[in-house]
Amino acid sequence: MKIIMHNPWGTGDSSTYDCSLCQELYKKNIDLTLVTNCYYEYDKFSNFKVVKVFFKYSEIMKRNIFRKLVRGCEYCFTMLNLLVKYSKESPDIIHIQWLLFYQFDYLWIRMLTYLLRQRNTKIILTAHNILPHVDGYKYKNILEKIYSNFDGIIVHSKALKVQLIEVFGTKVLNLPICVASIGVEDILLGKVEKNILNGHRNKLKLSENDGHKFLFAGIIHENKGLDTLLKAWENHIDKFPRDKLYIVGNPVYKMIDELKYIQKYSTSINTSLGYKSDEEFLAFLLESDFVILPYKEASQSGVLLTAFTLGKPVIATNVGGLPEVVDSVQGGYVVDPNNHILLCKAIDKASRISDSELAEWSAQIRKKTLKNYSWNNIANITLNFYNKMLSNI
Repeated sequence: MKIIMHNPWGTGDSSTYDCSLCQELYKKNIDLTLVTNCYYEYDKFSNFKVVKVFFKYSEIMKRNIFRKLVRGCEYCFTMLNLLVKYSKESPDIIHIQWLLFYQFDYLWIRMLTYLLRQRNTKIILTAHNILPHVDGYKYKNILEKIYSNFDGIIVHSKALKVQLIEVFGTKVLNLPICVASIGVEDILLGKVEKNILNGHRNKLKLSENDGHKFLFAGIIHENKGLDTLLKAWENHIDKFPRDKLYIVGNPVYKMIDELKYIQKYSTSINTSLGYKSDEEFLAFLLESDFVILPYKEASQSGVLLTAFTLGKPVIATNVGGLPEVVDSVQGGYVVDPNNHILLCKAIDKASRISDSELAEWSAQIRKKTLKNYSWNNIANITLNFYNKMLSNI
């Protein structure tokens, strides 16, 4: 079987996902090529073929309007060149991970389908997000057209499969839909420099705090619910004054109201804003007791699986596929989104757990996560879906 894995994004969590899945598929004697970002980070872990073609210039530019223009031109030019490459290679499966420019992508998929119409190549999409998390329904019409042109779709949870059908109805109802979760993040631990990681852990000195340590981490979008968390923390810290909240990550909005809260409660809230290396990110995770994911909208979360891989319990909201993962490993508490009162109650409950209980819980979370979300299992599900697609020729 000949597979092309197509991911123009291909950096950060996306490259971790790509490498983990592709490596396990490669072990099953799959002829696999990953076509991805020029700054894909996992070359030394990738025994499969990697072709790095996307965003050579814009990926390292400062974020502004000019970068968007350059990025759009790079994307369209590269995608058109790949039409020729894919039609020549005639793989059994073209598996697309992300589409980044929907109006153009729709035309590109139509052209690709036309070029491969007599080659029996199946084109599959992993819909990591059913709709974009910001103004998602604005894109519903174009996504209906895009989804209906694929031979099959992969989603990351049963809840997302239900959402896909509810939102797009007959446009996807007759399409084969496969549920294959995101897997454990052990490859990230293998990639990092251990000396640098330990250095960051020593600098943090979070263990000196005698209260519980809570972490909010990752790229900070408005949909991540930081405002809800800060309102919950305002109520929590009066009852548990020794606890600490750490806010770590790169904001992509101004956070005007959030920064006022942070300044007001600066004795119990520490921030480390801006881009974080893998070593810095993992240092905060390893030194924390709980990870809080107060998302307003989400499909799945790399932070969630990373936390569970490290044995860290979470407090998450009932959005997308998060509750399924939390329940499957009994890894924390799930509350309704946009509700700071319920979120505060969950944080209060976590603060009452003793260190010995927390250590025992942590060990169980890691054990169950490695069992339930191994990339070998996910690769088997994906491969079975490929075979199903090809058997329908």
